[in-house]
Amino acid sequence: MKNLQIKTTWKNKNQKKLKTSIVESNLPRLKQGEILVEMLYVPIHGSFWLASHPNGLHPRLDEFMSNNSFVFGNGGVGRIVQSKANEKDVRNGDYVCIYGHVPCAHYDCYACTVLHRYTECDYGEGTILGHGKGSYSGTFANYVVLPKYSFEVCYRENENPKEEQLIPFMFAFLFADIRNALTRHPDTLRSSHRMLLFGAGYSAQIAAYLHSKSCPESKIFVVESSEKMLEQLVSSIGSKTRKFLLPNQIVQQLNNEQRRIGFRHELNSIIKEIEVQMIDFFDGRTPNLLFDASSGNTAPLWDNNHILAPTTHCIPFGFASEYILLNKEIIQMSGLSIMMSRGVGNIRNRKEVIELIKSGAHEFIESSIIKNSKRLIGIQKAISFIKRMQEPPRSLEEINHSYIDFQNN
Repeated sequence: MKNLQIKTTWKNKNQKKLKTSIVESNLPRLKQGEILVEMLYVPIHGSFWLASHPNGLHPRLDEFMSNNSFVFGNGGVGRIVQSKANEKDVRNGDYVCIYGHVPCAHYDCYACTVLHRYTECDYGEGTILGHGKGSYSGTFANYVVLPKYSFEVCYRENENPKEEQLIPFMFAFLFADIRNALTRHPDTLRSSHRMLLFGAGYSAQIAAYLHSKSCPESKIFVVESSEKMLEQLVSSIGSKTRKFLLPNQIVQQLNNEQRRIGFRHELNSIIKEIEVQMIDFFDGRTPNLLFDASSGNTAPLWDNNHILAPTTHCIPFGFASEYILLNKEIIQMSGLSIMMSRGVGNIRNRKEVIELIKSGAHEFIESSIIKNSKRLIGIQKAISFIKRMQEPPRSLEEINHSYIDFQNN
């Protein structure tokens, strides 16, 4: 059986220039425990645009290109067409949402075999579909081979789910990733009513949704450089939010690779603006949750004593910030927690996300994310859209949210 995949390879390795195109490949024979899935719906999100950017922008580019190419995609929803897994768990015809994280093969790895947090593998050998480093190829393809633990059944074949029931599950991996980050510390959602949110993309929208549902009296202050994305997030969450639009010149300064020494001092005026408006919105109080979901270098805006405060739970979820500066004022903040959280969490979190989507989150996904995303019918339309965004390269702010619809091709 032939398979079409969207593959990123070197255009010029010496200059670290990339190109993305469709390739045809043969499907490998399944090993014990693996399944073959026909992809139905796959989101194209910010990580892909960074990883496949012609100028190689992703901070882990060397990992992605460890084998000189990769087929991206660690999420989506599909239907099982072949299986060598236990029939008590899955059967041909079942529908699965793909979580994309794979454990190592060591029986004595506590993180992978007991905690089921594969991004924290004791041996550093946990992998993510489509992310290089010896991982399985990703879901940007007609068919994908999935190992055990990289997926969960969302519907059985005999349930005959409709299209509108299936589509939201292509975001299950992202929901699980963000829910894992927000619930890792038991007090993060329980006592965090004032959320400072950087970014307004997929991840930020989901974080805002989860926070607003978990904390009924919550307020969310959103900092973002795209007015369109700000409007989308505010309209989806409601009156509990206030937006702060970052000026373009500040964004350029933050993301400029040739930043001058001491450039952080030049940000003082914009940091003060954020602080004043945020404190006013929070009725004179400081944020008790900071969630950075931005795809840009935004840490310099918040790693200071104007934004952070004692007892703040700080979650740097985005991955484009170069470093967090812990100066003497921050070091002395009692109760400040800065927690790095990656991955879709343990099995319980993954299964609970499925129930969360079925019990109401599907409406949010449909109205706030899918409605504002470009639907690309088939792999050919997808690659045409990708090429338009990359030739010449567009900034992340210029690229529309989108997803691939394989079902109606």
